[in-house]
Amino acid sequence: MIRFDPSLLVRRMVVHRGSAVAYDESFHAGVNIVRGENSSGKSTILNLIHYGLGGDVTQWSEVALLCDRVTLEVELSGKTISLSRGISQDGNQPMDVAFGGFQSLNNRDAIWLHFPYRRSQNKESFSQVIFRQLGIPEAANEDSGNITVHQMMRLLYADQMSPVDAMFAHESFDSARTREAVGKLLCGAFDDDLYAAGLAIRNYEKRLDLVTSELNGLYKTLGVTGHSLNSAWVVEQNARVEQERREVAASIAALKATPIPKDDRPTLKPMDEAYENVKRLQLLLGTLVTERESILLEEADSTAFIASLEAKRSALADSMLVAGALEPPQFSACPACYAEVPRCDEDVCALCKEPFDAGLAAERLGGIINETALQIRQSKLLQEHRRERLYSLDQRIDLARAEWSRAASKYSELQSIPVGTKEIELSELYRKLGYLDRRVEDIQEKAKIIQVIENLTAQKTEISGELARLRGVKDALEVTQDGRLKDAYLSISDQVRSILARDLKRQDSFDNPQVIDFSFESNKVGVDGHTYFSASSRAILKSAFILGLHAAACAKPYFRHPRFVMLDTIEDKGMEAARSHNFQSICVSVSEASVSRHQIIFGTAMIAPLLDTPAYTVGRFYTRQNPSLIV
Repeated sequence: MIRFDPSLLVRRMVVHRGSAVAYDESFHAGVNIVRGENSSGKSTILNLIHYGLGGDVTQWSEVALLCDRVTLEVELSGKTISLSRGISQDGNQPMDVAFGGFQSLNNRDAIWLHFPYRRSQNKESFSQVIFRQLGIPEAANEDSGNITVHQMMRLLYADQMSPVDAMFAHESFDSARTREAVGKLLCGAFDDDLYAAGLAIRNYEKRLDLVTSELNGLYKTLGVTGHSLNSAWVVEQNARVEQERREVAASIAALKATPIPKDDRPTLKPMDEAYENVKRLQLLLGTLVTERESILLEEADSTAFIASLEAKRSALADSMLVAGALEPPQFSACPACYAEVPRCDEDVCALCKEPFDAGLAAERLGGIINETALQIRQSKLLQEHRRERLYSLDQRIDLARAEWSRAASKYSELQSIPVGTKEIELSELYRKLGYLDRRVEDIQEKAKIIQVIENLTAQKTEISGELARLRGVKDALEVTQDGRLKDAYLSISDQVRSILARDLKRQDSFDNPQVIDFSFESNKVGVDGHTYFSASSRAILKSAFILGLHAAACAKPYFRHPRFVMLDTIEDKGMEAARSHNFQSICVSVSEASVSRHQIIFGTAMIAPLLDTPAYTVGRFYTRQNPSLIV
């Protein structure tokens, strides 16, 4: 059976209570039936799978809360990975991830990586890791924000606690935009460029809000100064102060040119102090410029490093595809010394002679890809830090240059004529010169504010232009994706219509349905314009839609649905045994008709007799005396 990616299969689940094992069962591709009496823990098992994959569970059974941790071995688009979460009534629990299955982890030191529920600037969430391994691009748009594994699971798991007339699992704070984004994601309507444009739009909108806020704050600051500050004002004020400084300097020079009294003892101390100040500022300026050039070099080197990591990640993904399609390589000569390499068994590495495990190689590649992605993220964060340092250095360099210029000017004035006791006569002129120097500093400070405003205004214009361009790109991509979305919706409708037509004759609208209406945004599904049915028929309709979406994804490779579904609504709302048996048989027929690798898990208290075989069932038949979890 071929595999359409993304694909998700649960291979094994272990539930621990302390050091004891409360549950340990293996699952298989195709149909998996969890069976048992009512109140024997079937829904608890499905809830634990949902939670272990990253979904949220708000209502745990009492027996589940006695357990500590659930660990799953899963196959994500051909890569075997282990996922582990602590069981808690508190929401937003983190997840531990290890690259490899239970057996390979037991045979070597397990390296578990800890990921939080929510992403942060310095840490990825487990949703990002799982989406990356599935091959789903970072799912986000400008309205819904980042889509999590939990949001995806809401359309893959029909649980008993959610309203039976809703397509998505219940959530207290639900967003129509998020539901629409999740639905389109699973239908494959968005391509990578469209997701990238949506994410870029969100980032640029945040930047635009930040720049606008900064500009408003600066405008308020300028508004209380009583001046209309602009570049022309700076030029005018500089010219006026410079003219006054020249006049004062000329007066000082004229006064210094007067004959020195006989009792006047000249000294070079002020000039020496001015010279030392110029040297100090020159050294500071050189140090700052050197530091800036060093950071620029680091930035350029890091840019090249990030580009190499991006190429490495792409090459690793290609290697995984090639490795899955080709047999293990055989070498006729050693690539190091070119000596002849003897032929060996197919299950042994041609070079090192160690047992060859294609699955372990895929696990290692998955770990390397994840590590490369983390390196890229950290490198980009460092680049942002370097840019902040450059901005701070540029400001300090401008300030140092201004101080150096004033110090050099002062030294030039002082070195013309040694200063003596005429300081008494010159003190007033020097005070005035100092005041003018302070005016220069004040003008320079206002010039910096104006420069910041001009830079922010330019940024705002640039961001607004880029936003307009990205929105145009996004609109164009959405138009091109319209055809795919319509095809996906039509395929889903056909599958749901086929499933309903095979239902027992209990609901007239299901006998020969013509039009299946559904909307991810409104969270509703109807048949031939009708949305009101009996309670049991609504349960059938919900299960049929979740199963129909799954069947459509198994038939068309462009869906981003992971070809995984769980149903706990087959016997909801007083379902009769015959109707439940019939729907179970429909699930099996949908599975057998699928051309792609997939998994269907459902729970039942009244399994169809023909399906009560190890080919379909998981574990034993649970009872209230011998429930699913042994605690």
